[in-house]
Amino acid sequence: MGLGNSAPSLLFSYKVNFTREIPNDFYLSGDRVQGIIQIATNDNENDLIQKYGPLYVELIGELHDFKTDTHQHYTKGVQIFFRTRTQIIQLPNDNQKLGTNHLRNYRWAFDGSLDSLLPSSLPPGDECDPCICYYALVYLRRADNNDFARKFPFLVFTRASNPIFTRQSLQNNIVDARVRHKGVTVYGTLSNNGLVVPGQTLILQIEIDNPMKVTMKLIRATLKQYRHITDQDTDFTVFSFILPGFKPKGFNSEYRQSTYELPIPMEKCRLMPPTSSYKSVRYELDIQCHLNCSFNNQFTLTLPIICTTDHQQPLKILDELKSVPEILRRLTIRKEKKQPPSYEDFMASEILPKYEDIIH
Repeated sequence: MGLGNSAPSLLFSYKVNFTREIPNDFYLSGDRVQGIIQIATNDNENDLIQKYGPLYVELIGELHDFKTDTHQHYTKGVQIFFRTRTQIIQLPNDNQKLGTNHLRNYRWAFDGSLDSLLPSSLPPGDECDPCICYYALVYLRRADNNDFARKFPFLVFTRASNPIFTRQSLQNNIVDARVRHKGVTVYGTLSNNGLVVPGQTLILQIEIDNPMKVTMKLIRATLKQYRHITDQDTDFTVFSFILPGFKPKGFNSEYRQSTYELPIPMEKCRLMPPTSSYKSVRYELDIQCHLNCSFNNQFTLTLPIICTTDHQQPLKILDELKSVPEILRRLTIRKEKKQPPSYEDFMASEILPKYEDIIH
Protein backbone atom coordinates (compact mmCIF):
# COMPACT_ATOMS: atom_id res chain seq x y z
CA MET A 1 0.00 0.00 0.00
CA GLY A 2 1.26 3.42 -0.82
CA LEU A 3 1.32 6.76 0.98
CA GLY A 4 -0.64 8.80 -1.55
CA ASN A 5 1.11 10.66 -4.37
CA SER A 6 3.83 12.08 -2.12
CA ALA A 7 5.64 8.78 -1.56
CA PRO A 8 4.24 6.03 -3.82
CA SER A 9 7.12 3.66 -3.03
CA LEU A 10 6.49 3.60 0.74
CA LEU A 11 5.13 0.21 1.77
CA PHE A 12 3.54 -1.00 4.98
CA SER A 13 2.51 -4.58 5.73
CA TYR A 14 0.52 -5.41 8.89
CA LYS A 15 0.20 -8.79 10.60
CA VAL A 16 -1.63 -9.50 13.85
CA ASN A 17 -1.61 -12.77 15.82
CA PHE A 18 -4.31 -13.07 18.50
CA THR A 19 -4.13 -15.50 21.40
CA ARG A 20 -7.45 -16.85 20.09
CA GLU A 21 -7.59 -17.03 16.30
CA ILE A 22 -10.69 -17.25 14.12
CA PRO A 23 -12.41 -19.22 12.69
CA ASN A 24 -12.28 -21.97 15.34
CA ASP A 25 -11.58 -20.07 18.55
CA PHE A 26 -13.16 -17.14 20.36
CA TYR A 27 -12.97 -14.87 23.39
CA LEU A 28 -15.65 -14.81 26.07
CA SER A 29 -17.01 -11.50 27.30
CA GLY A 30 -14.78 -10.32 30.13
CA ASP A 31 -11.68 -12.05 28.72
CA ARG A 32 -8.34 -10.34 28.08
CA VAL A 33 -7.47 -9.91 24.40
CA GLN A 34 -3.74 -10.20 23.74
CA GLY A 35 -1.65 -10.52 20.62
CA ILE A 36 1.41 -9.50 18.68
CA ILE A 37 1.52 -6.93 15.88
CA GLN A 38 4.20 -6.89 13.22
CA ILE A 39 4.69 -4.05 10.75
CA ALA A 40 7.08 -4.48 7.84
CA THR A 41 8.08 -1.33 5.91
CA ASN A 42 10.67 -0.21 3.40
CA ASP A 43 10.93 3.19 5.09
CA ASN A 44 14.62 4.04 5.57
CA GLU A 45 14.10 5.60 8.97
CA ASN A 46 15.58 3.59 11.83
CA ASP A 47 12.76 4.57 14.18
CA LEU A 48 9.27 4.09 12.77
CA ILE A 49 7.59 5.35 15.94
CA GLN A 50 9.63 8.55 16.04
CA LYS A 51 8.46 9.39 12.52
CA TYR A 52 4.86 8.11 12.45
CA GLY A 53 4.00 6.97 15.97
CA PRO A 54 2.88 6.29 18.50
CA LEU A 55 1.11 3.05 17.56
CA TYR A 56 -2.38 2.48 18.95
CA VAL A 57 -4.56 -0.62 19.12
CA GLU A 58 -8.25 -0.32 19.98
CA LEU A 59 -10.74 -3.11 20.54
CA ILE A 60 -14.05 -2.16 18.93
CA GLY A 61 -17.51 -3.73 18.84
CA GLU A 62 -19.93 -2.65 16.12
CA LEU A 63 -23.58 -3.24 15.35
CA HIS A 64 -24.25 -3.05 11.62
CA ASP A 65 -27.80 -2.23 10.51
CA PHE A 66 -27.97 -1.06 6.92
CA LYS A 67 -31.68 -1.83 6.53
CA THR A 68 -32.27 -2.22 2.77
CA ASP A 69 -29.81 0.44 1.60
CA THR A 70 -26.38 -1.17 1.37
CA HIS A 71 -25.00 1.83 -0.53
CA GLN A 72 -25.53 4.38 2.20
CA HIS A 73 -22.57 6.06 3.92
CA TYR A 74 -20.80 3.44 6.07
CA THR A 75 -21.08 5.28 9.38
CA LYS A 76 -24.84 5.82 8.90
CA GLY A 77 -25.49 2.13 9.43
CA VAL A 78 -22.92 1.44 12.15
CA GLN A 79 -23.26 1.82 15.91
CA ILE A 80 -20.12 1.47 18.02
CA PHE A 81 -21.25 -0.04 21.34
CA PHE A 82 -17.81 -0.96 22.69
CA ARG A 83 -14.44 0.75 22.32
CA THR A 84 -11.34 0.55 24.47
CA ARG A 85 -7.68 1.27 23.96
CA THR A 86 -5.20 -1.50 24.71
CA GLN A 87 -1.82 -1.23 26.41
CA ILE A 88 1.16 -1.50 24.06
CA ILE A 89 4.65 -2.86 24.70
CA GLN A 90 7.28 -2.63 21.95
CA LEU A 91 9.19 -5.86 21.40
CA PRO A 92 12.82 -6.19 20.26
CA ASN A 93 13.21 -5.92 16.49
CA ASP A 94 15.76 -7.90 14.49
CA ASN A 95 16.65 -5.66 11.55
CA GLN A 96 20.23 -6.77 11.22
CA LYS A 97 19.34 -8.82 8.15
CA LEU A 98 17.03 -6.76 5.98
CA GLY A 99 17.10 -9.27 3.11
CA THR A 100 16.69 -8.57 -0.58
CA ASN A 101 13.42 -6.68 -0.10
CA HIS A 102 15.06 -4.25 2.40
CA LEU A 103 12.03 -4.37 4.71
CA ARG A 104 12.38 -3.39 8.36
CA ASN A 105 10.23 -5.25 10.90
CA TYR A 106 8.70 -3.66 14.00
CA ARG A 107 6.82 -5.66 16.61
CA TRP A 108 4.56 -4.89 19.56
CA ALA A 109 2.56 -6.84 22.14
CA PHE A 110 -0.90 -5.53 23.01
CA ASP A 111 -3.19 -6.28 25.95
CA GLY A 112 -6.79 -5.18 26.50
CA SER A 113 -9.93 -6.24 28.37
CA LEU A 114 -13.43 -6.92 27.09
CA ASP A 115 -16.46 -5.77 29.04
CA SER A 116 -18.19 -8.53 30.97
CA LEU A 117 -21.62 -8.09 29.33
CA LEU A 118 -20.85 -7.91 25.62
CA PRO A 119 -23.22 -9.50 23.07
CA SER A 120 -21.96 -12.35 20.90
CA SER A 121 -20.51 -11.92 17.43
CA LEU A 122 -23.36 -12.54 14.96
CA PRO A 123 -22.60 -12.83 11.23
CA PRO A 124 -25.20 -11.55 8.75
CA GLY A 125 -27.41 -14.01 6.89
CA ASP A 126 -27.21 -11.67 3.89
CA GLU A 127 -25.78 -8.20 3.30
CA CYS A 128 -28.94 -6.43 4.52
CA ASP A 129 -29.27 -8.35 7.82
CA PRO A 130 -28.14 -6.62 11.02
CA CYS A 131 -24.99 -8.15 12.50
CA ILE A 132 -22.50 -7.73 15.37
CA CYS A 133 -18.74 -7.83 14.82
CA TYR A 134 -15.54 -7.16 16.76
CA TYR A 135 -12.11 -6.14 15.55
CA ALA A 136 -8.80 -4.66 16.62
CA LEU A 137 -8.10 -1.31 14.97
CA VAL A 138 -4.36 -0.72 14.50
CA TYR A 139 -3.06 2.69 13.45
CA LEU A 140 -0.12 5.09 13.75
CA ARG A 141 -1.11 8.37 15.37
CA ARG A 142 0.94 10.79 13.21
CA ALA A 143 0.43 9.02 9.89
CA ASP A 144 -1.11 11.36 7.31
CA ASN A 145 -2.81 8.68 5.26
CA ASN A 146 -5.54 6.22 6.26
CA ASP A 147 -3.69 3.37 4.55
CA PHE A 148 -1.81 3.14 7.85
CA ALA A 149 -4.97 1.97 9.66
CA ARG A 150 -6.04 -1.68 9.58
CA LYS A 151 -8.91 -3.70 11.06
CA PHE A 152 -8.37 -7.29 12.25
CA PRO A 153 -11.50 -9.30 13.23
CA PHE A 154 -11.89 -11.62 16.21
CA LEU A 155 -14.83 -13.47 17.77
CA VAL A 156 -16.53 -12.69 21.08
CA PHE A 157 -19.22 -14.93 22.61
CA THR A 158 -21.42 -14.10 25.55
CA ARG A 159 -20.28 -15.86 28.70
CA ALA A 160 -23.05 -18.44 28.99
CA SER A 161 -24.46 -19.50 32.34
CA ASN A 162 -25.20 -23.16 33.06
CA PRO A 163 -28.55 -24.15 31.48
CA ILE A 164 -31.42 -24.89 33.83
CA PHE A 165 -33.22 -28.19 33.29
CA THR A 166 -36.39 -29.59 34.78
CA ARG A 167 -36.20 -32.59 37.08
CA GLN A 168 -37.84 -34.74 34.39
CA SER A 169 -35.32 -33.78 31.70
CA LEU A 170 -32.40 -34.42 34.05
CA GLN A 171 -33.76 -37.85 34.88
CA ASN A 172 -34.26 -38.86 31.23
CA ASN A 173 -31.33 -36.81 29.82
CA ILE A 174 -33.37 -36.10 26.71
CA VAL A 175 -35.40 -33.40 24.96
CA ASP A 176 -38.46 -34.77 23.17
CA ALA A 177 -41.50 -33.70 21.14
CA ARG A 178 -44.39 -35.36 19.33
CA VAL A 179 -46.55 -34.33 16.36
CA ARG A 180 -49.48 -36.02 14.57
CA HIS A 181 -50.58 -35.32 11.01
CA LYS A 182 -52.98 -37.27 8.74
CA GLY A 183 -52.81 -40.31 10.97
CA VAL A 184 -49.00 -40.32 11.12
CA THR A 185 -47.36 -39.74 14.53
CA VAL A 186 -43.70 -38.72 14.68
CA TYR A 187 -41.87 -38.75 18.00
CA GLY A 188 -38.37 -37.28 18.22
CA THR A 189 -35.78 -37.19 20.99
CA LEU A 190 -32.37 -35.55 21.44
CA SER A 191 -29.85 -36.93 23.91
CA ASN A 192 -27.74 -34.84 26.30
CA ASN A 193 -30.67 -32.52 27.01
CA GLY A 194 -30.39 -31.01 23.53
CA LEU A 195 -26.99 -29.46 24.20
CA VAL A 196 -25.04 -28.88 21.01
CA VAL A 197 -21.31 -28.22 20.74
CA PRO A 198 -19.48 -27.50 17.46
CA GLY A 199 -17.04 -30.30 16.75
CA GLN A 200 -19.26 -32.92 18.40
CA THR A 201 -22.26 -35.01 17.33
CA LEU A 202 -25.95 -34.53 18.07
CA ILE A 203 -27.85 -37.83 18.52
CA LEU A 204 -31.39 -37.75 17.10
CA GLN A 205 -33.86 -40.62 17.50
CA ILE A 206 -37.10 -40.72 15.51
CA GLU A 207 -40.08 -43.06 15.95
CA ILE A 208 -42.81 -43.15 13.29
CA ASP A 209 -46.23 -44.65 14.10
CA ASN A 210 -48.09 -45.09 10.81
CA PRO A 211 -51.12 -47.42 11.25
CA MET A 212 -52.76 -46.24 7.98
CA LYS A 213 -49.53 -46.91 6.05
CA VAL A 214 -49.34 -43.44 4.56
CA THR A 215 -46.26 -43.12 2.34
CA MET A 216 -43.61 -40.77 3.73
CA LYS A 217 -41.24 -39.62 0.97
CA LEU A 218 -38.44 -38.07 3.02
CA ILE A 219 -37.43 -36.34 6.27
CA ARG A 220 -35.21 -33.26 6.35
CA ALA A 221 -33.30 -32.06 9.44
CA THR A 222 -32.63 -28.32 9.66
CA LEU A 223 -30.76 -26.58 12.46
CA LYS A 224 -31.71 -22.91 12.59
CA GLN A 225 -30.48 -20.00 14.65
CA TYR A 226 -32.87 -17.19 15.55
CA ARG A 227 -31.66 -13.81 16.73
CA HIS A 228 -33.21 -10.49 17.67
CA ILE A 229 -30.97 -7.48 16.97
CA THR A 230 -32.26 -3.90 17.28
CA ASP A 231 -35.90 -4.19 16.23
CA GLN A 232 -35.47 -7.01 13.73
CA ASP A 233 -35.93 -10.77 14.00
CA THR A 234 -33.75 -12.76 11.62
CA ASP A 235 -32.82 -16.41 11.24
CA PHE A 236 -29.77 -18.25 10.00
CA THR A 237 -29.55 -21.86 8.76
CA VAL A 238 -26.60 -23.71 10.32
CA PHE A 239 -27.22 -26.91 8.33
CA SER A 240 -29.99 -28.62 6.39
CA PHE A 241 -29.91 -32.12 4.85
CA ILE A 242 -32.16 -35.09 4.09
CA LEU A 243 -31.90 -37.95 6.57
CA PRO A 244 -30.63 -41.20 5.02
CA GLY A 245 -32.40 -44.54 4.91
CA PHE A 246 -35.51 -43.83 2.79
CA LYS A 247 -36.00 -45.86 -0.35
CA PRO A 248 -36.80 -44.03 -3.64
CA LYS A 249 -40.48 -44.85 -3.22
CA GLY A 250 -40.51 -43.75 0.41
CA PHE A 251 -41.62 -45.47 3.60
CA ASN A 252 -45.11 -46.87 4.27
CA SER A 253 -44.67 -49.44 7.03
CA GLU A 254 -46.71 -49.26 10.23
CA TYR A 255 -43.73 -48.53 12.48
CA ARG A 256 -40.16 -47.34 12.15
CA GLN A 257 -37.47 -46.37 14.65
CA SER A 258 -34.19 -44.80 13.53
CA THR A 259 -31.20 -43.14 15.18
CA TYR A 260 -29.19 -40.49 13.37
CA GLU A 261 -25.87 -38.88 14.16
CA LEU A 262 -25.88 -35.20 13.21
CA PRO A 263 -22.27 -33.93 13.18
CA ILE A 264 -21.65 -30.26 13.95
CA PRO A 265 -18.42 -29.36 12.10
CA MET A 266 -15.91 -27.27 14.05
CA GLU A 267 -15.83 -24.80 11.16
CA LYS A 268 -19.40 -23.86 12.12
CA CYS A 269 -17.95 -22.41 15.36
CA ARG A 270 -17.97 -18.78 14.22
CA LEU A 271 -21.65 -19.08 13.25
CA MET A 272 -22.80 -20.57 16.56
CA PRO A 273 -22.68 -18.22 19.53
CA PRO A 274 -24.20 -19.65 22.71
CA THR A 275 -27.89 -19.56 23.45
CA SER A 276 -28.52 -16.30 25.26
CA SER A 277 -31.38 -14.06 26.30
CA TYR A 278 -29.09 -11.07 25.65
CA LYS A 279 -29.72 -10.06 22.01
CA SER A 280 -32.01 -13.15 22.08
CA VAL A 281 -30.01 -15.93 20.41
CA ARG A 282 -31.78 -19.30 20.31
CA TYR A 283 -31.70 -22.52 18.25
CA GLU A 284 -34.24 -25.06 16.99
CA LEU A 285 -33.92 -28.37 15.16
CA ASP A 286 -36.77 -28.76 12.66
CA ILE A 287 -37.66 -32.28 11.50
CA GLN A 288 -39.64 -31.68 8.28
CA CYS A 289 -41.67 -34.67 7.13
CA HIS A 290 -42.93 -34.95 3.52
CA LEU A 291 -45.89 -37.21 2.74
CA ASN A 292 -46.81 -38.63 -0.66
CA CYS A 293 -50.21 -36.96 -1.06
CA SER A 294 -51.67 -34.19 -3.19
CA PHE A 295 -52.25 -31.47 -0.58
CA ASN A 296 -51.20 -30.53 2.95
CA ASN A 297 -48.34 -32.96 2.56
CA GLN A 298 -45.75 -31.45 4.94
CA PHE A 299 -45.52 -31.14 8.71
CA THR A 300 -42.72 -30.26 11.12
CA LEU A 301 -41.53 -31.55 14.46
CA THR A 302 -39.51 -28.91 16.36
CA LEU A 303 -36.96 -29.66 19.08
CA PRO A 304 -35.29 -26.92 21.15
CA ILE A 305 -31.49 -26.77 21.07
CA ILE A 306 -29.08 -25.18 23.55
CA CYS A 307 -25.69 -24.12 22.18
CA THR A 308 -22.86 -23.83 24.71
CA THR A 309 -19.28 -22.50 24.75
CA ASP A 310 -17.73 -25.81 25.83
CA HIS A 311 -15.75 -25.91 22.59
CA GLN A 312 -13.50 -22.97 23.56
CA GLN A 313 -9.96 -24.23 23.02
CA PRO A 314 -7.26 -24.19 25.73
CA LEU A 315 -5.51 -20.83 25.77
CA LYS A 316 -2.02 -20.94 24.28
CA ILE A 317 0.05 -17.94 25.29
CA LEU A 318 2.92 -17.07 22.97
CA ASP A 319 6.29 -17.04 24.70
CA GLU A 320 6.68 -13.31 24.09
CA LEU A 321 3.36 -12.63 25.82
CA LYS A 322 4.09 -14.56 29.01
CA SER A 323 5.99 -11.63 30.53
CA VAL A 324 3.42 -9.00 29.48
CA PRO A 325 1.37 -9.05 32.74
CA GLU A 326 4.50 -8.45 34.85
CA ILE A 327 5.69 -5.65 32.53
CA LEU A 328 2.29 -3.96 32.69
CA ARG A 329 2.24 -4.27 36.49
CA ARG A 330 5.64 -2.58 36.75
CA LEU A 331 4.58 0.18 34.35
CA THR A 332 1.45 0.77 36.44
CA ILE A 333 3.50 1.08 39.64
CA ARG A 334 5.87 3.51 37.90
CA LYS A 335 2.96 5.65 36.70
CA GLU A 336 1.44 5.74 40.19
CA LYS A 337 4.68 7.21 41.59
CA LYS A 338 4.50 10.14 39.17
CA GLN A 339 2.51 13.30 39.90
CA PRO A 340 -0.94 12.91 38.37
CA PRO A 341 -1.48 15.10 35.26
CA SER A 342 -3.78 18.11 35.25
CA TYR A 343 -7.23 17.79 33.76
CA GLU A 344 -6.13 19.78 30.68
CA ASP A 345 -3.08 17.55 30.14
CA PHE A 346 -5.19 14.44 30.56
CA MET A 347 -7.79 15.53 28.03
CA ALA A 348 -5.13 16.59 25.51
CA SER A 349 -3.40 13.22 25.70
CA GLU A 350 -6.47 10.98 25.75
CA ILE A 351 -8.58 12.36 22.88
CA LEU A 352 -9.15 9.61 20.34
CA PRO A 353 -8.95 10.31 16.62
CA LYS A 354 -12.31 10.64 14.88
CA TYR A 355 -13.73 7.31 13.81
CA GLU A 356 -14.57 8.60 10.31
CA ASP A 357 -10.99 9.79 9.83
CA ILE A 358 -9.64 6.28 10.50
CA ILE A 359 -11.89 4.05 8.43
CA HIS A 360 -12.02 6.17 5.28
